[in-house]
Amino acid sequence: MNDLEEIKMAKMKIFSYVVDNILRTIRGRAYLGAFIQSFCFIDYLATIARFAKNDRIQDNYIKFVKQYLDKYDPEKLYAIRCALIHTFGTAKAMISANLNGYMFTHKNPENHLKLNRDVYFLNLSNFVFDIIKACYIFFSELEKKNVTDIREYNIRAKNLISVFGPSGVSIISNYGKIDSALKCMDSKNIDWHILENDIFKLCLTK
Repeated sequence: MNDLEEIKMAKMKIFSYVVDNILRTIRGRAYLGAFIQSFCFIDYLATIARFAKNDRIQDNYIKFVKQYLDKYDPEKLYAIRCALIHTFGTAKAMISANLNGYMFTHKNPENHLKLNRDVYFLNLSNFVFDIIKACYIFFSELEKKNVTDIREYNIRAKNLISVFGPSGVSIISNYGKIDSALKCMDSKNIDWHILENDIFKLCLTK
């Protein structure tokens, strides 16, 4: 398997394990769990991206958000990530991000990215859609890099999550088979509005 094939497999590995689990969590209506998984998802992608060898986790996280999730406040996202992962409440990073709190919704797009009295609002359907799209664009860019550069990304990608079954690592190569909400991504010309709407409908499921 050459380096290009390996980076394509790494992309589908992340969709097969990480994206699949986020969508499963939403289907189970564990919305806070889906938020936590989504913040970790950005960590996965930032680890592969690693913009500079000596960058801290925080630096890579913020740089990834700036480049691929530019609608978001990177310092605030990182602060919320720290709060959720380390204390399930608050974090010191919130002080430097001028953040008093955060508010999560799952089916209220009109509130997404609002900032009210230093409280940052995130809506799950928008957040998950944006991260999925960012992941796809990030890997599409990697697939266009030269062999030497791709190899460096592959090394980091191989160290991320893998699930081994009786026949080894199981990776689904068809988006629609990973989850029906991703079916539109199997098209050569993805209609992102369809994906955004399908994830929104997923969050409405009772």
